[in-house]
Amino acid sequence: MLVQGTKDSFRCPSVGLPLTAFEEHMLLDDRPSHPMVIVARFDFVDDAPPATLAETFHTTLLQEPLLTARVKRDRLGRPRWLPGAIPQLKQSRIEHGLTGNAQWTGPLPRLDPESGRVIHAEAIQHSAGWSILLAVHHAACDGLGLIGFVERWLLAADGKAVRRPRQVSDAMAALASRGRVAASWNQFIRMLPGLAKGLEGVGNFVSRNVIRIDPLRAELPAVGGGTARGAADTWLPCIHSATLNADEVHALDQLAKAECVMVNDLLVAALMAAIGDHVDVPAAVVDPKAWIRIGIPMSLRTKSDFALPAANRVSMIFLDRRPGDRHDRGQLIRSVHDEMELIRSHALGHIFPLSLEAGRMLPGGLRRTPDSPKPQCTAVLSNLGRCFQRSPLADGQGRIRIGQGRLADWWIVPPIRPGTALAVATHETAGRRTVTFQFDSERICAAAAAAWPARMLDQVGIFSATATAGTLQQEQAGAS
Repeated sequence: MLVQGTKDSFRCPSVGLPLTAFEEHMLLDDRPSHPMVIVARFDFVDDAPPATLAETFHTTLLQEPLLTARVKRDRLGRPRWLPGAIPQLKQSRIEHGLTGNAQWTGPLPRLDPESGRVIHAEAIQHSAGWSILLAVHHAACDGLGLIGFVERWLLAADGKAVRRPRQVSDAMAALASRGRVAASWNQFIRMLPGLAKGLEGVGNFVSRNVIRIDPLRAELPAVGGGTARGAADTWLPCIHSATLNADEVHALDQLAKAECVMVNDLLVAALMAAIGDHVDVPAAVVDPKAWIRIGIPMSLRTKSDFALPAANRVSMIFLDRRPGDRHDRGQLIRSVHDEMELIRSHALGHIFPLSLEAGRMLPGGLRRTPDSPKPQCTAVLSNLGRCFQRSPLADGQGRIRIGQGRLADWWIVPPIRPGTALAVATHETAGRRTVTFQFDSERICAAAAAAWPARMLDQVGIFSATATAGTLQQEQAGAS
């Protein structure tokens, strides 16, 4: 039975919704020093926030069962989502502008799905305009789910209808099947030969040592001792971001076309090369047998998920390369592209949640992975693609408008876990691409972290120069 407020609202069933293995993994992987939380900020200019912003935040949450839920474990230890308290929008005003890397007005509260809320939202008016700050626990929602919630909220605040009104029955059916691999057992059996290709990757994931982005010896005294994130009941994200303008985005798109790869392939290769440059120096302490591993969130959403409220329909894939692979950048890009194509063509994005499901059945369950001191990834790169592209909020130039106000910039970034010093997220909106880094202040000092956006984007420039030189050589050879 559904817990309903009005005909237009719905919440978790009173009997609860079982957590998927991926959601339980996110819950167990949460730590006071490394909260498993997605953070986002939306900066608006040219107008004040709508008067209905707080009211529509509340009414939109009434259609988001997992964002208003809490977790309770039953007698067998399996967690379930149950109806929880509906959080309120915090509203404040500050005198100075909240722009650039001045990310927060103060520490964020800890989000604990088992004893409190899973989302924190704050609207701040300041001299440059107004901003929305959001934090959501990854057990309840993935990045695309959070963006979908924000769009529905802003549409309501601007008095516009949601593009696809959801029926309660459709939304709850989508939630109940959010952890599915296939629509039927027959379809799943047909997928098995392709999924078998992922067994080699599972073996590599378990057996290989992963390079950590640790501070160089000369930087060791400057690195904090784990206190930068504040007390256990609060935390402070450490963020740096950079934005490519329309001309730079066009050049990146043209480069991808020239190389016959995806923009995402270029960005993954650029991050690998930047990490390789960082760790492959005499002062670094790196296991020569270790691998750079990039964890890449992969959306599992399909066209049938249009009715899905904010939730997790995401997996993780992992790409391993040696630091020396960066010296042949063309081969690095092609190898990343080929591996991503293999993952997509064989539906290998399902391997990670399937392995979690298998692990949940073993003694110790999913607790073994978070308790392991071995890092999962060197860094995480999440590409959210083109966002708000077809939203009713977009004007003729693709810019997002609320009343007379305009969305000047926004970013979102995934969490980091111990041993993974960088979490990178990128998206394109209104022709501009933002690249955002969350860094682990226990591993990287703020001064060193500030250089990482330029370090990665410089690698994209190197790729561009290399590709241009190769094209000119080919043209000269053809002319001769």
